[in-house]
Amino acid sequence: MAEGMVKRRRDEQARGTREALLDAAERLFAERGVHAVSNRQIVEAAGQGNTAAVGYHFGSKEALVGAIAERHSASIDRIRARLVAEVRDEDDLRAWVSVAVRSVSEHLAGLPQPSWYARFTAQVAADPALRALDGDDPRAETPSLRALRKGMRRCLPDLPPEVAAARTAMTRNLIDQSMADRERELAGSGTAAPGVDDLVDAIVAVWRAPAGAAAAPAPRTAPPDREMLEFAHQIREDFGRFMMEYRFAVDEVLTKVTILREEFRHLHRYNPIEHVTSRLKTPESILEKVARRGYAPTLPSIRANVTDIAGIRITCAFMADTYRILDALTSQHDVRVVAVKDYIAEPKPNGYKSLHAIIEVPVFLSTGAVPVIVEVQIRTIAMDFWASLEHKIFYKYDGEVPEHLAAELAAAAGAAEQLDRRMEQLHAEVHGPIDAYDAEPPSLPRLDDQLLQRLWALSLGTEGRRDS
Repeated sequence: MAEGMVKRRRDEQARGTREALLDAAERLFAERGVHAVSNRQIVEAAGQGNTAAVGYHFGSKEALVGAIAERHSASIDRIRARLVAEVRDEDDLRAWVSVAVRSVSEHLAGLPQPSWYARFTAQVAADPALRALDGDDPRAETPSLRALRKGMRRCLPDLPPEVAAARTAMTRNLIDQSMADRERELAGSGTAAPGVDDLVDAIVAVWRAPAGAAAAPAPRTAPPDREMLEFAHQIREDFGRFMMEYRFAVDEVLTKVTILREEFRHLHRYNPIEHVTSRLKTPESILEKVARRGYAPTLPSIRANVTDIAGIRITCAFMADTYRILDALTSQHDVRVVAVKDYIAEPKPNGYKSLHAIIEVPVFLSTGAVPVIVEVQIRTIAMDFWASLEHKIFYKYDGEVPEHLAAELAAAAGAAEQLDRRMEQLHAEVHGPIDAYDAEPPSLPRLDDQLLQRLWALSLGTEGRRDS
């Protein structure tokens, strides 16, 4: 009986650890992207001490991604089954599209806030290697999903299969990105625009669009020759290694920032770092920038000219902290400063403020050290809030922001600066200047009297042995 209780307790602990790892990984993957997060970071965020916990419970990062998707799929499937049963007119395309959209939106509405699943799904969908792990496996197709697809085909019987497949992919992308945006708004402000009916209408329009030339059979092309296949294999392998180096560089800088956070917290009794995020450009985004700037499409050219493939963003409480963190990071002997742009002292015309540093760090591989460029942005909470809002408005208007909104944004940037300065003054009035923290005794673990006596005795014994 005692053995049974011990086993149950161990099983409960294992389930608790697994759930903690899933929660931490879902949040980190949503914030940074799957490949920008290491297993060690997941374990630390989950509050676990065993650095091999991810491998023990899931085996691999890909299996972890699949497990995150799986724990949401049952709820989505139940909602979808209910919505399918509520469809009254089986020939109503909008009813079936509504099933596809609302099965996800209702699931998200039922999650504890803030939720991360929609943003996690969008990150996974952007990676072809991981996309299949998030519910695209035909062997895992449920009755509700089969009914949904059958209903869609019934409404559009003349649509060629290849066109239907392309529009299915468009539908999923629209749902993934729209739900991710909606979730992000809820996390930021607690509210989100209704949007679901508009999304349904947009997807219906996609499916009802004329097939046109896309319906014509594709012209037959000659199979690729051996030289082309060898080129494709080599470039895929080289580019994979290229991106891996940048991912490792992000890990290197994140480690440095984590050490700085801990040092400030323990030695200076003040932690100037509020939040840290990271990201890697997708291959598509990199190649788009190469084409737009007219760079040579080679890895050496990309390495030399594209300096924002790997990015770290550090958010601080006060403006003085941004410069302090920049100095602490760039003064390390293995960090080479390539360029610094101080948009706090000299804001951009639209009001944008931040410290930008292009740094080079060594990534140590089995073949030796490889210098890799990382872009570091350091800003205050107020600057980060303004930049996030400006980014959303900029893309909503495709870069053509109306003059009155641009003027309002510039005014908001001034208000954010006033807020930064006022909060720094209030902080100084209450706690003294930020630099004063360096003069305070460090908040390190204290040695008790008994341990000090033992150390004193050991030192006396050591001195005696030395004299003899």
